[in-house]
Amino acid sequence: MSQSNAPIQILVIEDEDSIAQLVAHILRAEGYEVRLAPDGQAGLEAARESRPDLVLCDLMIPRVHGFEVIRSLRQSPGTRRLPVVVLSAKAYAPDRRKAIELGASAFLAKPFRAEELVALVKRTLNTPRVRFWGVRGSIATPGPDTIRYGGNTPCATIEMGRDTLVLDCGTGARPLGIALQAEARGNPLHVRMLITHTHWDHIQGFPFFVPAFVPGNHVEVYGPPSMEKPLHKVLSGQMDPAYFPVSLGEMAAKIEVHEVREPKFDFGPWKVEALYVNHPGVTMAYRIEGHGKTIVYATDTEPFATLLVDSSSNQDRRAFARERDEALMEFIRDADLYIADSQYTVADYKVKKGWGHTCYVDAMQMAMDAGAKRIALFSHDPMHDDEAVDKKVEDCKRQAADAGSTLKVIPAVEGECIELDEL
Repeated sequence: MSQSNAPIQILVIEDEDSIAQLVAHILRAEGYEVRLAPDGQAGLEAARESRPDLVLCDLMIPRVHGFEVIRSLRQSPGTRRLPVVVLSAKAYAPDRRKAIELGASAFLAKPFRAEELVALVKRTLNTPRVRFWGVRGSIATPGPDTIRYGGNTPCATIEMGRDTLVLDCGTGARPLGIALQAEARGNPLHVRMLITHTHWDHIQGFPFFVPAFVPGNHVEVYGPPSMEKPLHKVLSGQMDPAYFPVSLGEMAAKIEVHEVREPKFDFGPWKVEALYVNHPGVTMAYRIEGHGKTIVYATDTEPFATLLVDSSSNQDRRAFARERDEALMEFIRDADLYIADSQYTVADYKVKKGWGHTCYVDAMQMAMDAGAKRIALFSHDPMHDDEAVDKKVEDCKRQAADAGSTLKVIPAVEGECIELDEL
C-alpha cells in the first residue's frame, strides 16, 4: 500500500500551546504538514478522521491520558500501525517502558533541542518495520493456550514509510486486511503480496482478505510456480463453490497473480531475491532489501544436512547437503532480520524428520553462521502452547550466549512490531 505523493502529515497532541506551536514551527520548517490537538480526546478524533503519518503525543494531557491515547490507537484497525512518539517531561524509566510496551516507537524527554526532535521524527518515519499478523505453522490454533504468541497462520508485513509489503496470506491476513482497508478511508489501495508456497496455511486467508473485495483496489500477488497448476488456479481452487461461496473472479478489486520466474526482481520500492528451499512442493524464501535494511523470510524449510546425512552417508552425499545448506546461509548473510522457520524442538524433530521444518537449534546455528543481526523465531508448532514457546526463546538466547554471539533473539508474536533501527 502506498500514498507516497501526498505530503507527510504529523499530528501533535499537546495541551501547552507554547510547546505545541514551537513543535509545529520546527516541523513545518522541515516541510511537514502539522495538525495540532489540545487534548487526548481531540487527538484520537483527529487521528481517526485523517490518518497522519506520525503522532507526537504528550503524556499529561487532559481528557484522555497519553498512555490511553497510545493504547486506543493500537486497538483500532484504522490506526493500529500508526507510529507514535512520546514527548514528555515525565521521563521516569517506568514511564518510558510503559509507553514502549503500549506501542510507542520512541520517547523524547522535554525539554529537547530542535535538532533532536527533527532527527527523531526523520528516524521514526524512515525506520523499516516488520509486523506479525500470523505466526503459527501448519494450522490455526486459537485459544487460551496460545493467546500470548497468537494462533493465526503465517502473515507478516514489511512497512517502509507509506509502503507495505505483505508476506504470505495465512489466516493472519484477515485482521491485516481489515486494518489496511480501515486506514484507506475510502481511497484506493495498491497491495503487494509475496507468497512462499501454496500449502493451505500460507494461502487460506486470501478468501477473507477485505481489500480484494473493494472496487478500485489493486492486489498484486507474486509466488512460486507449481507443476500441477498455475498459481492463480491454486488460489482460485480454494474458492471453489464446494469450499467457499465467492469465487476469485467475483472479487471486486483488480487481482493480478504472477509466478516468480526470475531470481531477482523489483517489487515496488523493494529489491527482492528468491531462493528455492527444502520443503515439500515448490517453496521459496525471499530476501528483501529497502531503506538500507535487509529482511530474509524463510518460513518453511528443512536443513539438507539433518535430512540427508547420517552415519552411513558417503562423502558425495555429505558434500551435496553442505553445499545446499551453505546456499541458504549465504542468502541470509548479514541480514538485519532473519524470519526463520524454527518450528520443532530437538525431541519433535526426532519423530518429524522429513516433514519440511527446522529444529530451532539448527535455525539458530544457521543465523549465527550467516552473521544475521536478529532472528525472529517463527512458524510456531501448533502443538506448542505459550509456555513451550517461552522455553524455545529461552533456549535460543542461551545458545547465542554460549556461542558468544551478538545475534538478537526475538520471538514472533502476533500483533507485535519489530523496528529495524540500529542495534
